[in-house]
Amino acid sequence: MRTGQVSASLTRTQSGDFELRTPYDRVLVSALKNQIPTNERRWDATKKVWLIHPSAAGLVAGLVNQVLGTDLRVSTSAQVAVKPETRLVKIEYLGAAKDRGGSEPVAYGYASGDWSIAIPLSVLKDWFVPGMDTARPEDAATLYAVLGISRAAAADEVKAAYRRLARQWHPDVCREPDAAQQFMRIKDAYDVLSNEQTRRKYDVGLQLAAQATGSRVRQYADKFRDLAWRPPLRCGWVLVEGVTSLGRLNVSKILQWEDISDELGRIMVTSWPMGADIFEVDWV
Repeated sequence: MRTGQVSASLTRTQSGDFELRTPYDRVLVSALKNQIPTNERRWDATKKVWLIHPSAAGLVAGLVNQVLGTDLRVSTSAQVAVKPETRLVKIEYLGAAKDRGGSEPVAYGYASGDWSIAIPLSVLKDWFVPGMDTARPEDAATLYAVLGISRAAAADEVKAAYRRLARQWHPDVCREPDAAQQFMRIKDAYDVLSNEQTRRKYDVGLQLAAQATGSRVRQYADKFRDLAWRPPLRCGWVLVEGVTSLGRLNVSKILQWEDISDELGRIMVTSWPMGADIFEVDWV
């Protein structure tokens, strides 16, 4: 603990979160990062404050008292009611879903010059893989999941999905480290599902996969067993429902996802090369 009190404040905002203002202290910053999960705190570089989720406000006040010797009081006033909102956002890059300290992995999306969008993995799967049983990991390895279509998709939907994803993941354009592997998955899925006969056999295999270990489903899952499911698109105009907390829109439902195009009709493709500090944009 520091000798004497240091000026600090923990105030509630209209959004329901708290803003923590203190002079920079290396020990306090380390304590916040080590003891407060990433989904409950965020540094706002513009305001130079820490945004704190209400569930962590008491712990943060205790840390400030312990490190800086400042006795902060957390407001006991009624919680602010945060209303869900529907918003159209331009996601320029959607990162991988990672453990953020909550109940499930969350993917952050870059929009409006910041990582201001948070989408839980289950919400992404609900949109991209209709009918997927998220409790069954093998469902994420199906050819339908790779193309982001339902098992009832018509032939023209299969073709449209393939063209859209091939444009996004072709190794000549996409510079993600696993672009070639992802493109192989997409092509393999299309080769099977675009042919009526092979698709029929594959659908039978889906039903018998648990017993028929040599089925086409199991062979495919084994072939790509080291590649976890990931959203097939990295960018787009996305209509979502959610609530704002810690300066991020926390998405509870995706309503629409369209490609971003320019005045020449070209489609935006974004990827993050290995070792790069930020994603790169191409128009194809």
